[in-house]
Amino acid sequence: MTEGEEKEYWKRFKEHSDSGARDNLILHHMRIVKYIAGRMAIHVPSNVEMDDLVGWGCIGLMDAVGKFDHTQDIKFSTYASIRIRGAIIDQIRSLDWAPRSLRTMARKVGAARDKLRHAEGREPSSEAIAEEVGTTEEHVDETMAQLQTAQVLSLDDYLPSDDSGETRKLEMVGSTGVPHPAQAAELQERKERLVVAILDLPDQQQKVLNLYYYEELTLKEIGVVLGVSESRICQIHSAAMKRLRKAVNEEE
Repeated sequence: MTEGEEKEYWKRFKEHSDSGARDNLILHHMRIVKYIAGRMAIHVPSNVEMDDLVGWGCIGLMDAVGKFDHTQDIKFSTYASIRIRGAIIDQIRSLDWAPRSLRTMARKVGAARDKLRHAEGREPSSEAIAEEVGTTEEHVDETMAQLQTAQVLSLDDYLPSDDSGETRKLEMVGSTGVPHPAQAAELQERKERLVVAILDLPDQQQKVLNLYYYEELTLKEIGVVLGVSESRICQIHSAAMKRLRKAVNEEE
């Protein structure tokens, strides 16, 4: 669909209530749903399937098509991305997937993290948090993994664009000024430590991180490339992130 054809479809749908034009617009922009679902898949609870994310995203897309004002100077992809992501998050939250025991444990982990951060002046490791709470490091990591839903609205997320580039949500927020030199130096040191930690990862974990964050493939696409299941890719990604966090925290 060309830009001119899309404009004509918007005109027919909005001004003449053409349902066929509406359907064409939805089908044309389904790529946004699949893109966002693929990027969010790594952050949601393990009991949520990719098909669920796509289905919920479609609800958000249809809502966006119905409410979009085509006469305004704004790209539909940017507007739809926010509605799609919001629809998926609303559905995940409505599941009330976290049992009371998990929420209780999460509060303990959060309190321990805050206490250690204040005492040590740095981000505590999973091992330190586990010792403070009185549980195992694996239990702490599992708890945080199941609460990843809280992070799906990160300002570091990308919004797909009709152009070749992309825009981070962070770039849509007004700047508060130039960072302090000490903060900039600390950030550079963290980046350098992260690079070293990534290079120390097993080859398969490096490949998954590269395909997901650099090539921007979805979990399913990475599974096809590496010849393993989507759930296995999720496990490899989680293991890699755990090792990176531990390596960086130990360096600090």
